[in-house]
Amino acid sequence: MFAKSDIRKITIAVEKNLHSEVFAALGKASIVHLARVEENNSRPEARLEKEESCSREILAGVEYILNALHISPEEAGAPTGTTPAREGMTFVVETKRIVERALRLLARIGEQAEAVARRVEQANALGQMGIDPVTLGKARLIKTTFGMVARTDWEPPSSERFAITRAGGYVFGVALPADFPEMDQFIEGGEFTDLSRDIAPVPLEELRKRAGDLNRRREIVLGYVDRLKEERGSALNRLRTGCLTHQQVLAAERMSLFSAGAMFLSGWMDVRDRDRLVAILEGICGDRFLISEHKDPGAPVRLRNSKLFKPFELLVKIMGMPSNSEIDPTPFTAITFVLMFGLMFGDFGQGLVIVLAGVILKRLGVKKSRDQLAQAGGVMIACGGCAAVCGLLYGSVFSSEHIIAALWFNPAEHVMRLFSVTILMGVVFIMTGLCVNIVNSFLGGDLTEAFFEKRGLVVLALYAAVVFCVVRYEVSGRLPSVPGISLFIVLPLVLFSLKGVLGPALFKSAGPQSISEYIIETALEILEIGLGLFANTISFIRVGAFALAHAALSIVTYTLAAMADPELKSAGAIVVIIAGNLFIIGFESMICTIQSMRLEYYEFFSKFFKGEGVVFMPFTLKGKASEV
Repeated sequence: MFAKSDIRKITIAVEKNLHSEVFAALGKASIVHLARVEENNSRPEARLEKEESCSREILAGVEYILNALHISPEEAGAPTGTTPAREGMTFVVETKRIVERALRLLARIGEQAEAVARRVEQANALGQMGIDPVTLGKARLIKTTFGMVARTDWEPPSSERFAITRAGGYVFGVALPADFPEMDQFIEGGEFTDLSRDIAPVPLEELRKRAGDLNRRREIVLGYVDRLKEERGSALNRLRTGCLTHQQVLAAERMSLFSAGAMFLSGWMDVRDRDRLVAILEGICGDRFLISEHKDPGAPVRLRNSKLFKPFELLVKIMGMPSNSEIDPTPFTAITFVLMFGLMFGDFGQGLVIVLAGVILKRLGVKKSRDQLAQAGGVMIACGGCAAVCGLLYGSVFSSEHIIAALWFNPAEHVMRLFSVTILMGVVFIMTGLCVNIVNSFLGGDLTEAFFEKRGLVVLALYAAVVFCVVRYEVSGRLPSVPGISLFIVLPLVLFSLKGVLGPALFKSAGPQSISEYIIETALEILEIGLGLFANTISFIRVGAFALAHAALSIVTYTLAAMADPELKSAGAIVVIIAGNLFIIGFESMICTIQSMRLEYYEFFSKFFKGEGVVFMPFTLKGKASEV
């Protein structure tokens, strides 16, 4: 508990011709967080640039083919360690050429089929009007027009000088040459589109036969495309996976350094994985490799918590990763967050519902391999369990306070007691945060921060003394003695005021630049500390306030149910109770979570947490790298 994995900086040297096998094995094992090997005037090998260009070209071709053939890309599987070669490029170019030819043929067939379909539709319309398109082109003494009108309310006019007929949206007009302009004027009033030139002097049966031929040709081409998908789809997906894997390997190789006969790579590893790393290198290189390791203060961080606390790493990582000079605050986060949520959401039945929801969410996260979802489910299980326990202490079951007796007290009946408990809880949390900061300062070697700064030992002593005096006065009415005030209040203030003198004298830290500025700055800091700690402490009263809000919503739920049925036995009353409980579970759980996070981060974490660490991200070819 509170410990992190021992991450060491490592440097590995292997023979140059084994670089691909080494990186493939390391990517599969996922145990090394790679770092760039810094070397003056070093440039990537020409081989890397050539292979990257080839891999990008192959991958672009594969993606185009998969998209054209509507083949879903498969998830990247285990790395094969193979490199996309000339055969892969030949395969992609040949397949792309075949696909493009098939797509062009389908496009031409589609255009022809569309044109034939239009002519069949026009021939059908002419047939409904009693017009034969074959004989229509032989007319010499009359002029005709054919097309479509957009206006649905347009009707053909009656006239002795020309004839117009309509079938659906199509119209056909015939007139003597002298009367054609007048007929054309009437037709234009219907927003006419002339299609006379599109009329094919071909019988309808022949057009239908041509449409059938085109459809058969289209089916033949589509069948060929389907066979192509069956024959080459799996190979394309394997090639895509190989390209993606190879690109990851090349990106890792760019971080390494190559000499004439050797490759040097650098990074970090968990010391618990050292034997695995050595075994991997021995399996590939035999005894022809070198490996060195040493401690690194700037190494990435991997948290190491028990199953009980691990879900709460999610809350810690929201604020950042603790550095190597900070202790892991996850256990503190688990205890404080769950306790605040439980006190605000104290209900036995509703808490069990949240536990059930957490179990479902956790199983869903495990099933879909989504760590954050599973961790969120674990947090819900713990919060729901604490809410259920607090429900027993409050005597609340599904918003009812008449089913069981309170094991502790009822919040609505003991408001001041509730507020006192939550404020004292806040005092403990704040003092714990100050203690954690003191420990972190010792770990980081900043003794001035540990003893004399705003979150150091003197401020902790001052805050504890003030709280003790206030509590004793409230309980017994006794005021603090003069020696007590001098020792536990005045002395810490004096030591804090002299930090600019004591720090350089005792711990060789930097001193103040100007005496006047130092005095003003110290006075303002004392005022800030007093106001800040007072505000931090009072802020925890919101835990009690939201516990009362939860009780108020419960009272409202049963009041509305009693309006439907004073006996609370009718279907209407039961529906109101169920709906009210569901609303409280949804609304109050969200509000209590937000308030718990607010108190956690602003009142507790602000006392010690810096979050300047880097997450340990092992190089992996199995998918997206994640902190383990």
